Amino acid sequence: MKKLILILLSTTLISCSQNINKDLKEKINYSKIPAVVMGKINKNGKMVFFSNGPSRWNRNDTINENNIFRIASMTKAIGSVAALQLVEQGKITLDEPLDDYLPNMASMKIINENNEILDPTNSITLRHLLTHTAGFGYWFTSEKLSKWNNIKEEIGWKENYQPRLFESGTAYMYGTNIDWVGRLVENISGMNLEDYFRQYITGPLEMNSTWFNVPNELESLVVSSSYRDIDSGELIKNEYKKRNKTSSFNAGGGLSSSPKDYGKFLACMLNKGELNGVKILNKKTFELMNQPQLDTFKTTHRYVPVDNVDTKARGDKDNFFDSHDNWTLAWAFEENSINRPIGTAYWAGFFNTYFTIDFKNEFALVYMTQILPFNDIHSYNLFTSYERLVYENLNAE
Repeated sequence: MKKLILILLSTTLISCSQNINKDLKEKINYSKIPAVVMGKINKNGKMVFFSNGPSRWNRNDTINENNIFRIASMTKAIGSVAALQLVEQGKITLDEPLDDYLPNMASMKIINENNEILDPTNSITLRHLLTHTAGFGYWFTSEKLSKWNNIKEEIGWKENYQPRLFESGTAYMYGTNIDWVGRLVENISGMNLEDYFRQYITGPLEMNSTWFNVPNELESLVVSSSYRDIDSGELIKNEYKKRNKTSSFNAGGGLSSSPKDYGKFLACMLNKGELNGVKILNKKTFELMNQPQLDTFKTTHRYVPVDNVDTKARGDKDNFFDSHDNWTLAWAFEENSINRPIGTAYWAGFFNTYFTIDFKNEFALVYMTQILPFNDIHSYNLFTSYERLVYENLNAE
């Protein structure tokens, strides 16, 4: 009887997957996405992928879940897990001042709305960094930072860094906070971030295609990228160039990974920090990490008009992240969606990669392509179409 049930379940899953693939092929034809991999990951680690297009423009192959993509800000979730491991071990707390750990960060000056330069009065904590409430921004989320080269000359800015934009704990702005989390992990652990991730996260989870510096033997798996002209919609395919090795590891956006590898990480998160007997976080720590943090001030995450970011509206969501949603210690927390249940985790990467973790229905989605600008409407629409198809077929499973 058990064998029959397993056969029927497997047949149903295959049938649902085939239905989704058929619909996706139709949507791909209209999407203007030259190469993409999309996948659904179940709690037990089972993964089903759909792929289309070549891995590189000069190849006659089909991209797949083993190919390697730059995942940019999807690195942040892994960096946050690293920090929570240190919290779990009692090596740091969420709310102690970081002045002694990161003195250069702690002394960074603030520029207010009137372009006045101020010394900080509040200390920055790990919670501030993980929740993007420490005052750091990005050039594509802050109007002031997008025009910084002009502003700094006007106000006589003498420092060799961009300023913070507000006192820690007083507002939310998506920015370079997790880069500082990476520095903190390195300082406390005594390891560089590449080695730390390999020893405590990506190595144990057998994410063997996930690196800051992709090993030479995996270089053939790295995919090509492209750029879409926002005005004309024309897609320009970039000539493939091998990335230079780095010794500065960026926890906010430096990793490359494959859809299959990142699927392992997502499956681990679905299981609250554990996968196939490998535990990278205790359940209690995971639940702490996944709690929404911005109850006192939630502000809209908006992209300012700059190169490499498309600022057009995105239907029911305001540029992927809106003022109705929240932020945990690792990712965005869904509070306003047509498809996703409240509490679904999600985020994205600058090259139009996306993930969601639906804890209620016990599955995750991963979507990877390599297109600039970020927030590309064709890529966003294809991802949301895939997501809708998955939810429409849930009952059939």
